[in-house]
Amino acid sequence: MKGSFKIGKIKGILIEVNASWFVIFALVTYTLASGYFPAYYPDFDSITRWVSSSVIALLFFISVLLHELSHSLVSLKLGMPVNRITLFIFGGIAQIEQEPDEPMKELKMAIAGPAMSIFLFGLFLLLSIIFKNFGAPEAAIVSLDYLSTINLSLAIFNLVPAFPLDGGRVLRAIVWRLSGNLQKATKIASTMGSIFGYFLIAFGVLLLLNNYIINGIWLVFIGWFINQMSKDSYQSMLLSDIFDKINIREFMTGKVVTVDRSVSVQELVDNYFYKYKFAVFPVSQDGRIIGIVSAASVKNLETGARSQTTVGSITTPLSDKLIVSPDDIVSTAMTRLRSNGIGRVLVMEQDNLLGIVSNTDILNFLWIRNQINK
Repeated sequence: MKGSFKIGKIKGILIEVNASWFVIFALVTYTLASGYFPAYYPDFDSITRWVSSSVIALLFFISVLLHELSHSLVSLKLGMPVNRITLFIFGGIAQIEQEPDEPMKELKMAIAGPAMSIFLFGLFLLLSIIFKNFGAPEAAIVSLDYLSTINLSLAIFNLVPAFPLDGGRVLRAIVWRLSGNLQKATKIASTMGSIFGYFLIAFGVLLLLNNYIINGIWLVFIGWFINQMSKDSYQSMLLSDIFDKINIREFMTGKVVTVDRSVSVQELVDNYFYKYKFAVFPVSQDGRIIGIVSAASVKNLETGARSQTTVGSITTPLSDKLIVSPDDIVSTAMTRLRSNGIGRVLVMEQDNLLGIVSNTDILNFLWIRNQINK
């Protein structure tokens, strides 16, 4: 996600925080310190209010992280790799490389998050009781009570049967199991997501009209986000369904122009990039493909050094992320395109280069298919 920075890794999963997270962190802290605590605990002094509010906001987002991490760890255990977890303005999102291929996997993964939130509800409640019995400061007890309640609320909210919420995934898993039809299950769960999104928007507008400005705006934004995500998820599933039935050989670009590793970078620019108007070329050595070279690799090379530098010195070596088989499905190519950061994959059979697939090839295929099937 753009505007995010890394804070660490857990079980190989990258954890990052988006800049928008600081907006909601500040909003939650301000709302608690200037609204909740003065209204319900007027005896707390200013420092106590702001410190307690900041701690609650921080622990709440740690709770959100643990919620998403639960999804991710179950996903890993079920054989579905997870790239990253991002905390952002609407909470957290785990980037899982592939969708579950059977309903029970979907169900286990979906339940994991709310189960963690319910566990945290019990944990904070238990800590609150212990603190109370040991005569801890009231601010600490109140903060633990609040965190207990908010985790329970998070679990209940996420269990609403509206995709892409966890409850929507549970609904999809159940319908999928009963009907055997993933597309039908996704459509039902996504429709529920859209309905719930519109409901939140309408309720938010009602709050705005009654001068509950912050709560109203927040619900409108959440409703809009859920509505968009539910629609996007269904469209993504339709595309995945299409791509899981088509082999790469059916629309790869054949007759690929290659460049020898001994060619100078200046010649590469003049006789390849400018001539053929491609941003990436496969690189060969003695008739064998050894990697690729891109326009981006030339950018960092000083102009005066191009004539003395060979293509081989700026070549990206072949790796699994750069290669697909002609018999692979197109969704495999899409996964490799996303992961390699180059936007191209080579279609190879053993050591033979048969073609190349780019993001543009996929977009053109979609456009043509859409025109034919309107």
